[in-house]
Order: sequence, then C-alpha cells, then structure tokens
Amino acid sequence: MVMWSSVPMNKLSTQPSILGKTEYNGIMKNTHLEHLEDNILNGGTDGALETIDFLKNFGLLLSNKKSDLSISTKWDGAPAIICGRDPVNQRFFVGTKSVFNKVNPKVCYDDTDIDRYYQAELLRNKLKTCLKYLSKTGIVGVFQGDLLFTEEDKKYAKIGGKQVVTFQPNTITYAVPVDSLKGITVMEAKLGIVFHTIYFGDTLQDMKAVYNPNWQLHTIHTDENIFIANANFADESNITKFTVRDSAKYTALINRATGSLKRSSQFLNIIHDYGESKFIMAILFKRFFNDRIRKGQGIVDTKRVASDFAQFYSTKMDEEIDSKKSERGKQKYKDMKKNGLAFIAKYELEIYFTVASYISIRTAKKMVISQLNKVRDIQTFVDGVPSQPEGYVVSYKGTALKFVDDDFRKANITVTKSWQP
Repeated sequence: MVMWSSVPMNKLSTQPSILGKTEYNGIMKNTHLEHLEDNILNGGTDGALETIDFLKNFGLLLSNKKSDLSISTKWDGAPAIICGRDPVNQRFFVGTKSVFNKVNPKVCYDDTDIDRYYQAELLRNKLKTCLKYLSKTGIVGVFQGDLLFTEEDKKYAKIGGKQVVTFQPNTITYAVPVDSLKGITVMEAKLGIVFHTIYFGDTLQDMKAVYNPNWQLHTIHTDENIFIANANFADESNITKFTVRDSAKYTALINRATGSLKRSSQFLNIIHDYGESKFIMAILFKRFFNDRIRKGQGIVDTKRVASDFAQFYSTKMDEEIDSKKSERGKQKYKDMKKNGLAFIAKYELEIYFTVASYISIRTAKKMVISQLNKVRDIQTFVDGVPSQPEGYVVSYKGTALKFVDDDFRKANITVTKSWQP
C-alpha cells in the first residue's frame, strides 16, 4: 500500500519531450471504442474475421515479424479534451466531446464560452487552464487528448524510499520519480495531457479520426507549462517477443477461436436482427459479458456461462415486465420473454460456441496485454496498490479496438475517482 500526501510542488526547470513518428489509420469520430472480444457481437461474421486478423497480426508483431498494427498506450485521463483550430473560422477552441454535437455543439473560444456551456466549476477551471496554455502551442488542426493533471492535482509520495510526483486523473494513479526527466517535466508543468487522435474534415461535425498522431506532435510548441505524454507504443528493447512455448499457445488459441467462430457464424449474424431496442439479442449478450467482467465473475467456464445467459435474459425481461403499469405493456414483454427463451433454447449449441469463441479471444488478448505491459517507464496504482496500465488502443485497416485489462474494467466502476465533472 502506498500512502499519498499533498505536499505542494516545487518549481524546477525542464526541457519539452520529443515525440516520434507513427503510422495511422482513418476512422470515424473517437467517441466510443469497443473491446476486441465484443467485435464478434458488434460485427457478426465480418467482425469475427476482423478479430482473428487482429490477433494474427499480433502473433506476427510479438514474433518480430512485420505487422500492420498501430498501437497506442491508453492513459487513464479525464476529461477528454478536444482542442485546435476550428476548420470553419480558424479560431482556437477547447471543449469536451460535446464539440462534435450535431445540435448545440459546445465549442469554447474563450472563458465566457466555457462559463456558458459548462456548469461544474471544476470542469470549467480545467477547461480554462487548457485554453490558456494549449492556445499558445501553435496547434494546427484538431486534436483529441485526455487531461492528466492541472497544477492542483499533483502530489508527492515515497515509494520504496524513492520520492515521486503523482497524479490521479481518473481511476489510476501515476507515479513518476522526481529525479527523472519526466518527473521534472511533470513538476514544472501547469497541465499534463496525452494526445491520441487527430481529426480531418471541413467542419467539426463531419470530421474523421486518425489514431496515433505522434508523427505530427513535433509541430506543437511546448514549454515548461505543458507536459505532453507520449501515447505511441514502442518496444525499443525488444522485450515483448513471445517465447517459443507462448507462441505455440497463442497460435492454438487463435485456431480454437477460429474453429468455434465457424460453428457460431450464422448465429452471430442472426442476433443483430432478433429482438427490439435494448433487447436486441446482440446487445444483451454484450451487456451480459461485460457485467460479469465488471463484477469480477470472469468468463471461463463455457457451459456455465452459456447457461447463465438464459437466466440473465429472463431476469432482464422480468425487470421490464415489472416496470410496466398496464397489462397490455406487461403482456408485450411477457410474450417477448417467452419467444426469447425459445430462441435461446433453439440456438443452445451456437451460444455454446459463441461463448467458447469469446473465451479463446479473451485469453489470447490477455497474453498480448501481458507482453505489451513489459514496456513501462511509469508506475501505476489503484487505491494505493500497484496495478497494470489501463491498456492499449490498436488500429488495423481502419478499425480501432481496445485491449483493456480486466482489473481496470472492474476498478473503473468501484474506485472513487479523483474528480467528477
């Protein structure tokens, strides 16, 4: 357990960090990213094939072979900050993801706009700090990043007798040695941010996203007031390579997932059309899997998980039935429940193979995360206990998916956050 203290920061001089070049892929706005394993539920057969391609390319990458993947490290920052030059009027602005609203976009060109659009004082202050310092960086275009800290968020702590500067933007607390170049930069800075996406388009509402924009970050003019973290993943020491045994295990998992996906491919397409609104079967499967992960129940026993889904479905339908006041409203969902349970019974074998696929994909994903986590230059903690980083965003042929640690997904809904907007 690490005890955090709130000693004020001292002023120290530093030099801005230089960020490297990386590949990129064009996709739609970065408003929500999906987990790798959920891609089979979101995309049916096409999503399944894409997921296998992701895993196969990681097999190449972690065997020191050519891969078309682009990887960025997820920093657990908050809130999301959109900033840059409005393509319509070329004025510098800041805001949250609401700058992309089709109706009433909250684009802030000055402090007055911030006060008008945002009610929470803490969020207002952070946006004003971003506007003050990021407007001086010469940013060209529109960037998205996650705020890591402003001046009041930084603290001192001792870990293993070593002095560190810490900040907790969301769930994870980051600790940087004060005698390191990065630590000195953090202590001097008025704000810290990590940029991970850049946008192109004629208007904010029509823009498309490109991940891993580090190839362009060198054009940003930073000074001692700004710490820009590098989201680009790079294994310069070649420590992520699979062993021969791990490579064989990983390949076997991909083969197993491919086989079970073939048995469930028709079902994965059907579940997008079965049901209505929030009770579409594909949506319910995703909620079911994610609920188990966030509750720490895990997804390991294929038969048990497959049978538990029927109970999950029944419970959700019963909740909906109880929420309706009229008999007509209740009957609608009673009929939906009856038909849904019959659907589940009819496709019992396909559900089994869907769960089997999900488990194999998640197991392979965990192997990937474990290898990538070997590359670390900053310590991370959750509730004072050492933790793994949040995870990674991986882009491949225009699709970006999350590779996120299960412990973080659970902690993200149970840990008290450092601030709420």
